[in-house]
Amino acid sequence: MSTTQSIKKLKIAFIGNMNNNHFAIARYLRDEGYDCELLLFNDNFEHFHPKCDTYDLDYQGWVKQLSWGSERQLLNADRNSISVDLEPYDVLVGCGLAPAFLYKANRALDVMIPYGYDVMQAAHYRMAAPHYLARHLSSTYFQRKGLAKVKCVILCNSDDAIGKRCKLFLPKAEIWESVVPIVYDRQYSASATSVDTHWKHVFIKIRNENDLMVIAHGRHVWADIKNMSSKGNDILIDGWALFCDRNPEIRKKLVFMEYGQSVRDSKSHIAKRELESSICWLPSMYRKDLMPGLAMADIVAAEFIHSWIGGGVIYEALVAGKPLLMHSIEHADSTWKKNLYPIYNAKTPEEIAARLQEYVDYPERGRQMGVEGQQWYRENVVEKSISRYGRYFEERAAELGKIAR
Repeated sequence: MSTTQSIKKLKIAFIGNMNNNHFAIARYLRDEGYDCELLLFNDNFEHFHPKCDTYDLDYQGWVKQLSWGSERQLLNADRNSISVDLEPYDVLVGCGLAPAFLYKANRALDVMIPYGYDVMQAAHYRMAAPHYLARHLSSTYFQRKGLAKVKCVILCNSDDAIGKRCKLFLPKAEIWESVVPIVYDRQYSASATSVDTHWKHVFIKIRNENDLMVIAHGRHVWADIKNMSSKGNDILIDGWALFCDRNPEIRKKLVFMEYGQSVRDSKSHIAKRELESSICWLPSMYRKDLMPGLAMADIVAAEFIHSWIGGGVIYEALVAGKPLLMHSIEHADSTWKKNLYPIYNAKTPEEIAARLQEYVDYPERGRQMGVEGQQWYRENVVEKSISRYGRYFEERAAELGKIAR
């Protein structure tokens, strides 16, 4: 046996899978030869299961189900069980309440990929019902303790709301100012228009019946603009109304998903604006069913209240090669803009209507924006992320006397 063969390979665990973030990056890293496995919490959302984000069954060989992960069970979680589950792994990458559970088992995350709730809410003591108070207090306590031990944290923008919270609760963590490749483009770029999915025939019908097809597949949350989850769906509806009034001759459809706490409010608002005929509602669906629809769309609409560089809706649009209609402070800043993908920047109904008109008047420019965005994702998200993880894995492997891949 050769010396290289006798040295053990670094073993990496991605813990939790909110938004299918970890499933995507683990696939990229496995493509590069790293031994990555995905560990699912026992409260993982059904629509964020790996089966919802792939057209094959390869994942079954390296995705494992944990018996823990729920906030409500943290107080009484078995330390030994957590330790046994994590014992095989040299590097731990996590999100959600992974820091809290690992702290109980005397382990710490190598890399934290926060998605919002884990640092914005879960680390804050909040009001709770009396029967839940002990469990709530304990989960917050352990989350804070665990966050304080995180070695590295990935932040798209260290100065935004999430970045500021991370600086507060992860004071010792090395900040990787990077974006996370939460969509596996190697699958969707090649297959999104050819794979026969559950909703593909519906998207084809919408496409064939309209000259302009806009998809806004994010959550409907807009009751409180101070809420960091607020998307500004009502602003989009009002902007769409203006555009429709000005372009009665264009066959057009805005596609929404029945996803989020404000769906009923959005439907009521649409009815008041008498827009029912130009808006289509589809059920919330898996990413693998959604991507063929995005591939057929002209424009993808994101958020109009808060400004984010990345996120599920944004990256799904970029992977599909579609121009984004969204509000972005960064895209209005010359320092940021030169390093970002192009978008139709809008925040008010009037601006939304104007950007839609711009696409209608100059469609080739819009399609070119989509091509540029797709390339930006590959070069600035996928390749840079793989490189950054690779350097860390090489360092850890050297420290442990192992090989990285």
